[in-house]
Amino acid sequence: MESTTPLQVVQNYLQVLAIEPDTTRTYIELLKLGPASVLQISKASKISRTQTYRHLEELQAKGLVSVEQLSYGSLYRPLPLENIESLIANREAETADLKQNLETMATSLQLLTGAGGPKATTQHFYGLGGLKQVNWNLTKAHQQYKVFEAAHLTDHFGKEGKAFARHCRERFIDNQLTSFDLTNATEVKGADIEPYDPKRTFIRHIDPEILRINFEIYVYDDQVTLIDYSPEQPQATEIHHPALHAMMEQMFDTLWKLAEPIEIS
Repeated sequence: MESTTPLQVVQNYLQVLAIEPDTTRTYIELLKLGPASVLQISKASKISRTQTYRHLEELQAKGLVSVEQLSYGSLYRPLPLENIESLIANREAETADLKQNLETMATSLQLLTGAGGPKATTQHFYGLGGLKQVNWNLTKAHQQYKVFEAAHLTDHFGKEGKAFARHCRERFIDNQLTSFDLTNATEVKGADIEPYDPKRTFIRHIDPEILRINFEIYVYDDQVTLIDYSPEQPQATEIHHPALHAMMEQMFDTLWKLAEPIEIS
């Protein structure tokens, strides 16, 4: 029986999530290179530049690559393999074994790259897939999270994302997370945020004259997540920085004292 190489292990795993073998090879070469241009990635992977662009776009949509526009061109950065967890969650019924094998995939990548993966302090996400990823990341918060809320989760994703929004809220409940939401809204209907735990869900109205919230911000653990839901260019940035988190939490707590509690109807 032929032995399976680490490359084949990773390719077979990601192919279940509709990630092509050459797309996986592009991702692995980017992990080896670190931040790199399309030309550098194309040369390393021996895949044409045109195809490399396509593979990078696919990886970006899956939350595995971020891109930074610089004066001399685009710089691509690899993101952790664990970012595909939201994709797995959407297919848990069909792919129950994927989560169990995630550790094996990380080990295989380490064998391929000679490292444990990128250690980014800032991660960028683009498109609807990226926004779903940062919301799924929020479900992994410890104990609590605080939100400068522009709109309810379902409002951002619409009818097509209703199932995803519900799945996130179910995970909040399963993980016993307490939420503190600051909003400019004056009322909240329970039907708009179901399911939720009334003992762990706290919402307050902040007067727009004090703070107009038109940009969503998550504050939890040691990170701050900035989310722009604008349809023209939806994007988000996760910043892992304890000092910034402490400052944003202090700001939130100060505004929380100025806000009025909202009873969920």
